[in-house]
Amino acid sequence: MRSIRHIAVSLLIMLPVGLLAQPWEECSLRDIEPGGWLLEKLQTQRTGLTGHPEALSYPYNTCLWAGEIPRMGDHGRDWWRYEQTAYYTDGLLRLGYLLDDRQLIEKGEAGIGYTLEHPWENGRLGSPLVDYTWPFAVFFRAMKAAYDVSPDPAILQALTRHYNSIPLAQLVRKRDIISLEGMLWTAGKTGDKSLTARADSAFRMRRELLGDRKLSRDDRVTPEFLRSPEPYKMHGVTMSEILKLPIMLYAATGDPWYKDLAVYSLDRLYEEDGLPDGLFTSAEWLQGREIRHSHETCNAVDMTWTLGYFLEILKAPRYADMLEKIVFNAGAGSVTADFKALQYYSSVNQFIATGTSNHNKDNYCSTWMAYRPTHQTECCAGNIHRLYPDYAARMWLRGKKEAVAALYGPSRFRYSDALSFTEQTEYPYGQTVTITAEAAGRKQRARLTLRIPGWCTGASLTLNGKPVRKPLAAGTFVTLNRRWASGDKVVLTLPMKAERNEAYGGGAWFERGPLVYSYAIPADFRKDTVRYANMNGKYPADDEAFPCWDIRPSGAWNYAVPADAQPEDDGAHLRIPVVPIEWDWDKGPHGELLTPDIPKNITPTGPEQYLELVPYGQTTLRLTVFPVLEGRNQP
Repeated sequence: MRSIRHIAVSLLIMLPVGLLAQPWEECSLRDIEPGGWLLEKLQTQRTGLTGHPEALSYPYNTCLWAGEIPRMGDHGRDWWRYEQTAYYTDGLLRLGYLLDDRQLIEKGEAGIGYTLEHPWENGRLGSPLVDYTWPFAVFFRAMKAAYDVSPDPAILQALTRHYNSIPLAQLVRKRDIISLEGMLWTAGKTGDKSLTARADSAFRMRRELLGDRKLSRDDRVTPEFLRSPEPYKMHGVTMSEILKLPIMLYAATGDPWYKDLAVYSLDRLYEEDGLPDGLFTSAEWLQGREIRHSHETCNAVDMTWTLGYFLEILKAPRYADMLEKIVFNAGAGSVTADFKALQYYSSVNQFIATGTSNHNKDNYCSTWMAYRPTHQTECCAGNIHRLYPDYAARMWLRGKKEAVAALYGPSRFRYSDALSFTEQTEYPYGQTVTITAEAAGRKQRARLTLRIPGWCTGASLTLNGKPVRKPLAAGTFVTLNRRWASGDKVVLTLPMKAERNEAYGGGAWFERGPLVYSYAIPADFRKDTVRYANMNGKYPADDEAFPCWDIRPSGAWNYAVPADAQPEDDGAHLRIPVVPIEWDWDKGPHGELLTPDIPKNITPTGPEQYLELVPYGQTTLRLTVFPVLEGRNQP
């Protein structure tokens, strides 16, 4: 086995990182001012669950990381409550910075202060009750957000001691390996090459360092596992989290082996398990590409976070495209519009969402697909708070003398004290992005980089009303390098074409730009006050203000599309021809109604009609992937 010293020496003789393209970086959230629809989303989040953790019940109604969290009953392991509240704290704090909300900021920073003031004797950070570094690997992200806003050397010193306190034998085990994220970030800030060397050794030699002991579930994700010809069989969150590590190690070491492994593994995950809404199946475990399978809401957040690293390091537009698609579709569709209830599992097709409608094998016929503020296992109820703040954090990135509009949304970006850019857009609902410069005093030199999404053909760009003579190919970035004066206006037009796609295993679905479209099934919302046994005594603090929902269809959902059907586009909605068909519920052992799979044999039951489709993220009950009726035979 190679020694750590050998690894460290080998790093020193590798190609210097400086010869690589310098990665883009996240900005301080103080430099991003959300506007328009994005500001409305964030404000709704504040008045919803993020601002009312008591509605989430345990463990969010505790001190969070500003003290020791007591157990409640026998449910869950000791580390669960720290992982879950770390997710929440990260989202809470980022939301506070974006909205300049002192109350949210103080609540989030209180946990950071307590954690820094109460290290273990050896420098380890986190609860002394939990000798598992995964919860702090999550909490690190809140500390990163705080450092980006106000660089405090005490944070870097504490993080360095923390990562040095983790023995290599522990670092490679289970989700302790996710500590490499914070370790590499800390090394990048401090220049501590020993941290980079340990991270390189832990990941590259993980299988060897684990030895001959019986491997746990999360131990198995090694470079050998990722390259194995066997289909990926793994917990979805573990995959979402680990896939960021090789791309971060590529940035830290310059070794192209890491880049190749990262790109290959991410591509393969989507080839084996990808769904139309931008995410992948993950009813706890990866499930394949069949439309009937759900995805865990945690992955809508964790994968967008991982894709952010791919975007920053590889500077490839496709990762921004993937990130947007998850947020606007899978992510938005898993939480109610008022941000007061969410699903643990969410599906591309879901015709019912009740306390007994979970059609996945995991926790079959339970509450896991209902829109509720409280859930049996609490991770998704904490993680959802990161979705929109993380999107806002990656909208604008910094390069060397460069402002990068990587993701689109209404906002104002402070590039420097003397130069800001204001972005006005209805994107993803509109196709025009207008960016106006604001320079204090004399003109300011900077590069402004804009993304042309991979789905967009025929993009156009003007500067102060005149066409920009630069290539605007789909899936590229375009850069304007100039001295900016106040009032300089850039207008980017991204034509969005409605398209029909064929689903894996049969069926058709429709998209326009970054948005997937669904039929919003007419729904009957009723407050569900049943105290389900699987909830371990947890229920919302206020059933009226933050109810659990029993949502059942109040209209038909059993439609197919003709084989030659194409969408009509009015700019806001899509319209498609459909035919009603025989398609009945699946049922659980006690008659529970469950969303059925797409039928293989299709029998029409009525004449052709038209349905209006709306953006997936605006739906609760939805039909997204339609069965396909060959021919146009009428009953």
